[in-house]
Amino acid sequence: MVNHHKSGLLLGLCLFIAGVMIIPMIASCSKTGVTATGANARLQIINVSPDIQPFNLYTRYIKQSTNAYSYPNAYYYFLVNTIDVPFQIRTAQTVNGVSPSNLLTLADTLKPNVPYSWFITGLRKDSTLETILTVDTGSVPGNGRGKIRFVNASPVGLNLSLSLNDTVAFKNVAYKAVTPFVEVTAGSYNLNITATNAPTTVLAPISNYTVLDGKLYTVYFYGLSNTSDTAKYGANVLLNTLPAGTRY
Repeated sequence: MVNHHKSGLLLGLCLFIAGVMIIPMIASCSKTGVTATGANARLQIINVSPDIQPFNLYTRYIKQSTNAYSYPNAYYYFLVNTIDVPFQIRTAQTVNGVSPSNLLTLADTLKPNVPYSWFITGLRKDSTLETILTVDTGSVPGNGRGKIRFVNASPVGLNLSLSLNDTVAFKNVAYKAVTPFVEVTAGSYNLNITATNAPTTVLAPISNYTVLDGKLYTVYFYGLSNTSDTAKYGANVLLNTLPAGTRY
């Protein structure tokens, strides 16, 4: 009777210890990966690789995204847990619910309470897939002004210039380069991207884009050619200023 009682106590103690150890592990490996411990960042993903095909985000080998990320779309900021690493890009095609093909691993460590943009560019067919990770914070612009920066995410190797109306804001920006934010007067602009060595030929125009007072923006260029196919040159603008009261 005494031995049975001791065995029961030991079994209960073992189960308790196992529960204490396993439950946090299960929580940290949840599908969303988001915690309430102040370890979260915000991440937006921009798929600008013409041939990568739709992909999903994985952290610690667990699928995070409900929908696949498709070219040439940007997917606005969502919460990620900075502790659950590595962050990986894997094909949307799965075997038994898991993708066996890891295409890219994010080498950088994300910091809590910071917004990031992760550009996926390059070509899968020739193993030149690349990552551009930007930190999406900056000092507050002056009254009546906003801030703009430029990302060259096109793997064709052109050095690019960006003009706001008729004024060159950035010049000779190489592939994968990210410029600093610069202040501009709030208002409407025609954003024209050209090759630095051919400044009269606009590769990707963005017409009548409104820069708002106090906001931060990223203009990015992508694509392979100025043709009519799906890989044609393109440009877009990201709003990097999160709404007031955004939580991590």
